[in-house]
Amino acid sequence: MQKQNEYKYILKPGWPGDSVMYAAPQKNEILRVFFDPQRTGTKQMSVWLTTFHPGQGPGLHTHPAPHEELLYIVSGRGWEKVGDEERAVETGDIIFVPPDTEHQLINTGEDLLTLLVVASPPGNIENELYVKPLNKVVPNLRIEY
Repeated sequence: MQKQNEYKYILKPGWPGDSVMYAAPQKNEILRVFFDPQRTGTKQMSVWLTTFHPGQGPGLHTHPAPHEELLYIVSGRGWEKVGDEERAVETGDIIFVPPDTEHQLINTGEDLLTLLVVASPPGNIENELYVKPLNKVVPNLRIEY
């Protein structure tokens, strides 16, 4: 049987070592990375959990072709704009962001907004986000570097 920190394909994110955390202060974002080329050798995608406080979220932005994203709302609620579409989103909703398409998400709730993000191909998006490694994030998201 393998030790918990030897797994790279089957993760239990609550275990120490099964994810890496980063802060992207310029985007008001805290990320918990599960799969990416550097950590797990993925070739076609990166997967992370990202969290925004009430009233926060990434500003209107685009990712150049061929980069696309899937955003799954794990918890919370917000307002999403993708291209010409805008609508309220909440737990269980899923969003597709095509390449070269302006998009924005704002946490409109009173609690944290948490998303599972799948980006393909990996690389460009993460380079903007993996800014400051975190040693620890406690439940209320107080950051410890």
